[in-house]
Amino acid sequence: MKTSHRLLALSVLAATAVVASAKVTEKFAQTYPLTANGSIHLGNVNGSVEIIAWDKNEVSLEAEKSAKNEEALAHLHLRIESGPSRLSIKTDYEKAWKFWESANAQVHYKLMVPAGATLDKIDVVNAGIKVVGVKGRVKLDTVNGTIEARDLAGPGDFDTVNGSIDVAYAALPADADEISLDTVNGSCTLRLPAGASFKLSADTVNGRVSCDYPITLQKSGKHDLTGTVGTGGPKVDLDSVNGSLTVAKVD
Repeated sequence: MKTSHRLLALSVLAATAVVASAKVTEKFAQTYPLTANGSIHLGNVNGSVEIIAWDKNEVSLEAEKSAKNEEALAHLHLRIESGPSRLSIKTDYEKAWKFWESANAQVHYKLMVPAGATLDKIDVVNAGIKVVGVKGRVKLDTVNGTIEARDLAGPGDFDTVNGSIDVAYAALPADADEISLDTVNGSCTLRLPAGASFKLSADTVNGRVSCDYPITLQKSGKHDLTGTVGTGGPKVDLDSVNGSLTVAKVD
């Protein structure tokens, strides 16, 4: 379990007020060129992120800012850095702005990205992440939110503190790669193709572990399962403290 994420969760929970419904909104839309395998980084506090793959070598970014009034909205900024092979997006709350004045402020993002893009790090606090169709490497991190991803094909790192994780792969990455699902309070479900081969390690403190595939066992218990499915392949790790772990076949 990742210590840095636990420390982040504690600091966020100690400092964050409940996000109430906002009353003033402002929309932003822009398209940025990006190479077919370019990388994307996004950091956001208070607001969901949705990323969908398409067949264009560009990123369509739509964002909706919202806050309790115009004055509060003016303190909320989008910091965007764009290059041919990398796009960086960050929600910026002005440092001089008292945090409790920003409690109603949030940004919701929707991105259309090249299918082969790398999601270098999508980092969210107090909201969920949804990803569809991205074939490159994916790294998704959230605190107090769920992670949903489907139709993936690259290495994946999915990490949340308070929330569930549900990930589905259309094809497995290379044997040397890894798929990792990690949560503290929530369940992890990984859905893989019917004929998949992989090396599984699943461990939970309070929950059950289940695998729909025949597996050659190395270790098995009520709360953990280690073994090889098929001929082996990429490493698959599932980890939770309070939640069940499931490896299932894609419907």
